[in-house]
Amino acid sequence: MIARGTIDGEPAMVAAIESAFQGGSIGEVSGSKIAAALEMALRDCERGKIVRPVVLFETGGVRLQEANLGLAAIVTLRRHVPVVGVIAGMVGCFGGMSLAAALCSYLVVTKQGRLGMNGPEVIEQEADIEELDASDRRRVWQLIGGEQRTATTLAYQLVDDSEAVCAAV
Repeated sequence: MIARGTIDGEPAMVAAIESAFQGGSIGEVSGSKIAAALEMALRDCERGKIVRPVVLFETGGVRLQEANLGLAAIVTLRRHVPVVGVIAGMVGCFGGMSLAAALCSYLVVTKQGRLGMNGPEVIEQEADIEELDASDRRRVWQLIGGEQRTATTLAYQLVDDSEAVCAAV
């Protein structure tokens, strides 16, 4: 979902990944939409009209061929304005989109937000349960949860609720 509006009276663009649709997986069409929205914000910034970009990550991932355009747009856009990412829900942010999240200027997470290249279910499937038991929620959050990602500076700010997310953004 792409929206344009204002944040604190300043022009903004928000790209929200719908976690209820195929676990937030991003295909060619949705990847193109996110990249195009970021590129539009970039063009506005290059013309002197600052647009605050925010990406709400709730995604099981994206194939890297779909991610490349968005990754390039984030890097270029950061020259003009901070790019804010938010990981707040139970799906988390994995795969190629974890690279996009890592490129954000400012990454906000909640305790239940998770960030990693591979999700715990994928790790268990590929490396076996001895490597990681995906049902061991405490261990999973110790490894890739919001608190841990903030403590290791992969995320900038840990927040508790939707009001704190809004304030951080």
